[in-house]
Amino acid sequence: MRVALLSDIHGNLPALEAVLADMTRRGPYDQVAVAGDLVWAGPWPAEVVDRIRGLDALVIQGNTDAFLARQPAETPAGKRDDRFAEQLAWVTAQLGAERTAYLTSLPFSTHISPGPGCDLLVVHANPVDLERAILPDMSDAELAELLLAGPAADWMALAFGHLHVPFCRMWRGRLLADIASAGLPMGRDRRAVYAIMTCTAAAWSVEHHRVAYDADATAKRMRKSGMPRGKHFAERLLAANYEQ
Repeated sequence: MRVALLSDIHGNLPALEAVLADMTRRGPYDQVAVAGDLVWAGPWPAEVVDRIRGLDALVIQGNTDAFLARQPAETPAGKRDDRFAEQLAWVTAQLGAERTAYLTSLPFSTHISPGPGCDLLVVHANPVDLERAILPDMSDAELAELLLAGPAADWMALAFGHLHVPFCRMWRGRLLADIASAGLPMGRDRRAVYAIMTCTAAAWSVEHHRVAYDADATAKRMRKSGMPRGKHFAERLLAANYEQ
């Protein structure tokens, strides 16, 4: 079984189109999955939602998708009240009510099961919540807290996004695969990232693929679109680093 996975598009339509073109070139697939964060921080939220909904894909919710169900005064931890309210107002205005409802009703996770003992669980951040990132250097105990507390811990591979840096790791005989970000990649590499996972002989493997696109043009659109904090997000996109 072959599964194409992408995550954290963040309203970046040119990056999404580049990823989908590369995915098509490397296809076919038995399933396509999108691990959340379709919008927020990018200038094409409505266009990205429409493009994703036009795919035959399993789509789950990310933390920024869940933001859209909040009231302006319900600021998430780690964000400034004024900035959150301004971004929320702009994104929801661009999306409209129907697209916003779609994002806020997405499921938390999805299972892909090609056969007994070969379940793939797809989540946004971890199997417990939408916020805590799985890090490549986490201890066994830290991983156990996040990975074994969920309602379904019988998976053999876990695919996730949220942390925008790709990695894979074996943990207690299970494969952990960070899909990373199609629309706002980190790791000091501007290229969009997605993953292909393959199950053969009851074991999963993962390939990460980076795809070039015109990040400079996207950064220019971020600055000129009227999106709140467009200059900040453009600088982060071009630096491809959390601390640009």
